[in-house]
Amino acid sequence: MPAAPAEVKLSQPAQARLRKPKTRGAFNTVDAARRQLGLLTVADPLGQARIYWLIAMDTQVIEDARFLAFGDLASHAICDAFTELSRGNTVAAACALRPEQIDSLLRDDPVSPATGSMEAYAFIGALQELAEAALPTVELLPPPVDAPRYQRKRKPDWTAEDQAWLPLGLFKKAEMVDGLLAELLRERLPDGKVTWRLDGINDDFRVRIRFTGLDEEKIPTLCAFAQDALRGQVHSQLIVEEVR
Repeated sequence: MPAAPAEVKLSQPAQARLRKPKTRGAFNTVDAARRQLGLLTVADPLGQARIYWLIAMDTQVIEDARFLAFGDLASHAICDAFTELSRGNTVAAACALRPEQIDSLLRDDPVSPATGSMEAYAFIGALQELAEAALPTVELLPPPVDAPRYQRKRKPDWTAEDQAWLPLGLFKKAEMVDGLLAELLRERLPDGKVTWRLDGINDDFRVRIRFTGLDEEKIPTLCAFAQDALRGQVHSQLIVEEVR
């Protein structure tokens, strides 16, 4: 696995995108279903960023795109520019974008790299490879209807992870999730400035978190980070929601 890019000095346009990104955010499957588009979402192995592409299934054109960055500061600006360039392109064209094309949106002048080194773009190549590999798995979901009453899976249909999760009582589930979140969020939140608490676990799979003292625009990033981690360590169907 390649080493994570070192901290670098950012150009003025990159700093501007860091302060006010144009495409930061996330899409859920319900967003794709409502717009009758396919949702392609992947994260790079180094944990720098996750991209969300809403794709027209007949043309493979990326109708809308967003990102959430989790890594160093450069990854936020780079992924914002990459996501902007991806919109309106086909998946193949977006995956063929070169680092120099992305960097051109971030430079102070025509020749100086916005991050001082093009090595900072390594994670984009990983995202492109993963997106191309994931494209054949993207499906068009039916338009959403009124949510049916939640019904727990029948025991004969339980998977191995269901068997480890569903029999637990609510208190035990909350204790497990709360412990993992405490460890995961400790390094992501400024000491003494931001607090959070687990507000509940609904319908077995919806984990609800309430943040206090955190900028609203940063909450989706933390929720996505927590969701990815919980899906990897607890159950692949867990959904993390913010409680306002």
